[in-house]
Amino acid sequence: MNDTDCQYGFEVIEGITNATELDKQAWPCELRVFWVEIYPFVTLVRGLLSYGTALIIVLGLLFNLTSLLVLTRKHMRKSTMNLYLSALAIYDCLALTMNFMIGVLRGQNKHINKDFQDHEDLCKFHGVIVEVFNLLSIWIIVSFTIERFIMIKFPLKGKQLVTPRRAIYVIIGVSLGVLVFSMHKIAVSGFEGDSVFGYAACKTRRAIFVEIIYFYVAFNTWFPTLTIVTLNTLILLEIRRNKKKRAQMTTQSMSKSDEKATKLLLLVSSAYVVLVLPLGLIQSTELIWNNTQKVLPSNPDYIYFMSTKIRLKWARAFFFFFYQLNFAVNFFLYVSSSSATRFRATLKLLLGIKVDQQEMTWNNTMKSRATKINSVAPAPSDDGPSNRDLHLKKKEFLPESEA
Repeated sequence: MNDTDCQYGFEVIEGITNATELDKQAWPCELRVFWVEIYPFVTLVRGLLSYGTALIIVLGLLFNLTSLLVLTRKHMRKSTMNLYLSALAIYDCLALTMNFMIGVLRGQNKHINKDFQDHEDLCKFHGVIVEVFNLLSIWIIVSFTIERFIMIKFPLKGKQLVTPRRAIYVIIGVSLGVLVFSMHKIAVSGFEGDSVFGYAACKTRRAIFVEIIYFYVAFNTWFPTLTIVTLNTLILLEIRRNKKKRAQMTTQSMSKSDEKATKLLLLVSSAYVVLVLPLGLIQSTELIWNNTQKVLPSNPDYIYFMSTKIRLKWARAFFFFFYQLNFAVNFFLYVSSSSATRFRATLKLLLGIKVDQQEMTWNNTMKSRATKINSVAPAPSDDGPSNRDLHLKKKEFLPESEA
């Protein structure tokens, strides 16, 4: 179609006021028509990534901090699961503020983005922290999944290997490993040139390796997703086998507390997979398309290439909005899960809501242990120990927190 007969001029394309010859080649009439047709969807996505993301940040911070407050209570800290979930809440808060909040501010305020553009060190810092906190949340979930697999598959060895102290070591090790890996952003630029938040990229003297983006997408989505899905499948098979053992009245290989922790893990990791998988598919497709199908404006397939490229770009931005929910949704999973009885009871106590005695499972556990010790204590006799000796003996069996 001739440009003189086109119903849309170049003013419909953002950033073009006086069209140059290059602009005319890059945006022929058919492509301008396509842009006008897809623009309502573009407007919707931009609204989601500004107002929607701002809402996710506010609610995510509120609920993650509440989760952290619950999970760090004295009676909650003894569980390795709660240690992982506490670390996840901290890293989710940092991702919401340092990644998404800064992204929204840079996209909505040109003056803030100009500060980044004028200071390359600030851009490098932002690039590193975006990588760090995105990866930390994901790989904490992977670490938790591996721990649960060990507990379910090898229950006897797991009780020796999986301890709160070792869980802390794992969290520190994963954190340091991700931090060291993310330092490559100081020297190499990746996705920053095409942010979903729409801000102009920083001018950089860093090396730009297109190939590293493939590895980044794989390390951020495909590696952890495949690991989680594989281990979750094995865990589900092991739980099924455990139920058969229970039905046959054989030795139970998994305690109820381990089963509850595992079910909660399955819920958290499944939510991650559901929210990240569409983004991973679109990102991978977009990378392959842009690097294998690229053609010049003079090529007859140019319109098809560019229209598909634009579709993929805004589809990526659309699914990125839902990906952000990963960093804010865990509180709702804890509250709604039937396996998180202790979490809900502790939350009620913090909110001043009356809690039934049977919901306070940590108190019930302490009482049952004390009852068990009393039930095996010998009756007093003339030749036996005194009541004082029995009381001291009982205290020797009680854990330090219960004595």
